[in-house]
Amino acid sequence: MSRLSRGASQTFAARGLALVIGIASSVILARLLGPEGRGEYTLIILIPALIQITGVFGADTAAIYLIARRRDEAAPIGFTLAAIGALLGLLLIVVYGAVSQLEPYAHYLETAHVPADLIWILVALLPVTLAASILTAAVLGLEQYRRYNLATLAAPIANLILLLVLVVGMRMGIAGAVAAAAAASALGLAAAAAAFFAVAPGRVRWQRGLVSEAFSYGVRAHVANLAWFLHYRADMFLVGYLTGPAALGYYAVAVGLAEKLYLVPSAVGTVLFPRIAAAEPEEARRVTPRACRHTLWLTIGFSLILALVAQPLIHGLYGARFSFSVAPLWLLLPGIVSLAVSRLLSADLNGRGMPGVVARANAGMAVLNIALNLWWIPLWGVMGAAAATSVSYSATVILLTRRYVLTTGVPVSELVRFTREDRRELLRAASLLERSGPTTKTSEQLRP
Repeated sequence: MSRLSRGASQTFAARGLALVIGIASSVILARLLGPEGRGEYTLIILIPALIQITGVFGADTAAIYLIARRRDEAAPIGFTLAAIGALLGLLLIVVYGAVSQLEPYAHYLETAHVPADLIWILVALLPVTLAASILTAAVLGLEQYRRYNLATLAAPIANLILLLVLVVGMRMGIAGAVAAAAAASALGLAAAAAAFFAVAPGRVRWQRGLVSEAFSYGVRAHVANLAWFLHYRADMFLVGYLTGPAALGYYAVAVGLAEKLYLVPSAVGTVLFPRIAAAEPEEARRVTPRACRHTLWLTIGFSLILALVAQPLIHGLYGARFSFSVAPLWLLLPGIVSLAVSRLLSADLNGRGMPGVVARANAGMAVLNIALNLWWIPLWGVMGAAAATSVSYSATVILLTRRYVLTTGVPVSELVRFTREDRRELLRAASLLERSGPTTKTSEQLRP
């Protein structure tokens, strides 16, 4: 098994566990907070997340890229960028303090029924969350997939445990949910630091001259990440503002379930980025098309299954009062399929040192997404938001596919058409799963 396949398998398993944890946390929040409380909590979490991704300036992406290319300097690179992240977090607290005094922002919070004091709890932790995201990315740059996945699981596990204690046991409501998220963030930093510095080559020190180099790449990637976040989450902000917290609660459940299908492309894309950054051109040309077509058809299959079981699944997990989440979930599924391919093509282009291409595609489609949401949400509510999301996600994959084909010369058919070799690999994998004990396959037969 290749390093990419092994890393993708490990990441897929970790994301599978995270999926279960995420569903359990979502069910707790939905059942105990109700649609309105679930909507309020969604915005309380999203606003600090927007501030974080706005202010990180691509330091996390730069950590992956630079460490993948200069692994012998991993420790000073990771330490320097994490320290920069913590300083940026302090600056963001000051900036948010100024923004929170603006009348339009106060009006938004009042209209969306979001308590400002609870947002401040998570904003105060921005130095912690920024440093944690950079160190976690640094572990990925080393292609230490097992340690990376353990680090990413620490915060969700802690959050679930604390939700059980504070929300279920102590009935603290939204305040308890926010406190759980805050404590989990602090544990996430500890886990990321332990995972990275245990294996990072080099001496832990401030590396002079790194800042300009990191931000030369990182700022370009930052534009792509910020545009992606706006494209990915603008609908949530607009649903909360235009239709109220209860509607956002229904929509958040639909989005949460639809995005569970993102498990496979997220796992593959996560390991594909550092692999492409370190790969020779011929290997990159071979790896990405194969990953795309496998991921595409797996996501289509899972989407069809989710569409069939959506209604009983939502009723069983969240209760009958969340039945309004079923229809928007159906409308989101085509967009999730498109998002799967976009994730892998973005990882490939970023790994080739072309984050600007991804930034322009995401920025253009974020504008399209916001425009469609402003048009369709007043007409059709959460159904309009779901339809706008699917349209903009589909447009994104068209743009990224076109640029990938022009850059690499790979025909579109290689990204989507299942080959005989693909079928043989699936059959070999199935036969291996049926065996117990040592296999008699040769290493050549098992090579992807």
